[in-house]
Formats: sequence, C-alpha cells, structure tokens
Amino acid sequence: MDKAAYAYTKSEYNRHMEELRNLHHNAYDYVIDIGPHKWSRVHCPERRYRVMKTNIAECINSCLKFTRQLPMLTLAEFIRNTLQREQNLDLTSLCSNYYKRRTLIDAYSVPIMPIGHPSTWVVPSDIAQMVILNPICRRQAGRPRAGRHVLSSERTTTQSCRRYGQPGHNSRRCSNPHWINEGPSKGVPDEYRYKCSICHSIGHNKQTCRNMDSNRELKVKF
Repeated sequence: MDKAAYAYTKSEYNRHMEELRNLHHNAYDYVIDIGPHKWSRVHCPERRYRVMKTNIAECINSCLKFTRQLPMLTLAEFIRNTLQREQNLDLTSLCSNYYKRRTLIDAYSVPIMPIGHPSTWVVPSDIAQMVILNPICRRQAGRPRAGRHVLSSERTTTQSCRRYGQPGHNSRRCSNPHWINEGPSKGVPDEYRYKCSICHSIGHNKQTCRNMDSNRELKVKF
C-alpha cells in the first residue's frame, strides 16, 4: 500500500495496486472507494512531492496540550465541548424527537373523551342482559406450592437444628426434648446451644434441669 501511495508513475502505481488486489481484495476495494486522488501521489491534482501527511495529529496535540494529563472523563468532556463550540452545534439537535416538547404536544392534541360515571352510560338491552360467568378452572391435584421454584443453577441449603445439629429442621420446629443431648452438634459451637446454669451441662437449661430438685433439698438442709 505504501509503495502504491508513493509511486511517481502510473505504471508503477498500477503494478503495486495489482499486487494489493491479489493479496487482499477487500483492502483494494476500500482504497479505491476512498479515491486515489486523496492518498496517491501520482493521482494528486497538486504537486505534493514527498509530503503525504496532513499533520492532523499535530493539530489535535496542540488542542490537547493542557488537558492531556487530566483524567479520561474530563478529557472526553473537553473534546466534546471543543467540537461543539467549533462546529456551533445546538444541543437540541442531538436530542431525539421522542423527548422533545413538540412531540408531547402532538401526542395530546387529539381530544380524549372521558368515560363518565357508569350511571350515565347508554348500554344496549341485549348487552345489559348478558351474564358473564367466571371461567371454568380445574384445580390441580395436591397442596399448592408455598415457596418459589428453585432454579437448577441455584445452590440448595439444608436446614440444621441449632441445639442438636440435626439436619432437616431448625430450632423452632425441633421436636426433641430440651434435656436430651445426642452428642456434639455438627458445625454449631457449644456457646450457641442450651447450657444449664446449675449443673453447667450442655443440652438443657435450668428450668428443665433434673438436678434442680436435689439442689433445692441441699439448700433446705443447710
């Protein structure tokens, strides 16, 4: 591509363009659609010699000389403000017609007739005598589902009792007596379980402690 752009004669230009077409046909069509007089030296109407650039990058760098060290959002806002000021663009031209005031006025320009109170309606007799029943629905068998359907991608959690560590229920629905302790809980610390303040045993409290009567007898004797 560079050889075709810097070619001095048309024969040299045609030879390099033929190589480009054999190598990449889409690139060949793209540069031809742009126009060879815009990028080719041999087709340029003016005398360009070896000057093949417009130095547009230098112009952009001079505009961004004092703002290139700013954050990206501030730099983008500066570029937008500069282009809008140089091109003298109106803000309303960038807004869609859907959000303009004229569109809202046109939407409500057609008069909307109110329905009125049902007592003022004029209903034909054949329609007024019609009786519309509820649709016939058949209830599905089984108890209705109370919870939501769990997706296949969601992880299912198993409830465990806080007092005994047994899976399948929680402490509110636990049917085991308070004084029964079937061993250490699975993954539940001992400080979260019931602990008796009289005998200091885990699995019950002082109200259900079996040693409460014996402790009362000892207190009475002393």
